[in-house]
Amino acid sequence: MSKAFRLKFLLAGVAIVFVAVLLAETLIVKVQTTYVRKEPKFYSAAVASLKAGENVTQIASQAGWFKIRTAKGIEGWIHSSAVQTKSFTLAALDKSLKTQTTAEEVALAGKGFNKQVEDEYKARHKGVSFAEVDRMLKMMVKPEELRKFLEEGRLGDFGGAR
Repeated sequence: MSKAFRLKFLLAGVAIVFVAVLLAETLIVKVQTTYVRKEPKFYSAAVASLKAGENVTQIASQAGWFKIRTAKGIEGWIHSSAVQTKSFTLAALDKSLKTQTTAEEVALAGKGFNKQVEDEYKARHKGVSFAEVDRMLKMMVKPEELRKFLEEGRLGDFGGAR
């Protein structure tokens, strides 16, 4: 191989890597906790867990699922409802406008809440216990229990409507 050919081959490789990096989309987790799954199914084994505000890189997509890579290099599948495209700083004509947000605000906004709305709701409903809400947030369903439920009910992949 000539030196010129090797140089062109190297430059082509660098260009391919550069384009791949540009096409990779950064996503941000918008729910409190979610799992990276081995396969694109809710009942698939979890290979890692992610918290609100964490960034992941989208590698591929399939029927409502994203194949992703975490900051630690773990690859797997995450449902599209748990993430959103990472936002960048907004340009504003009025410099007094807030143009950036925290990961916590993004996660709350994804659920229709923000800190101000939550505080106002609690202020209007003094004396109301949120213990049941907190209890529900802590509930966990194991993938094998979900799979059994779907199989017995012939739902999803097991014969029911999709």
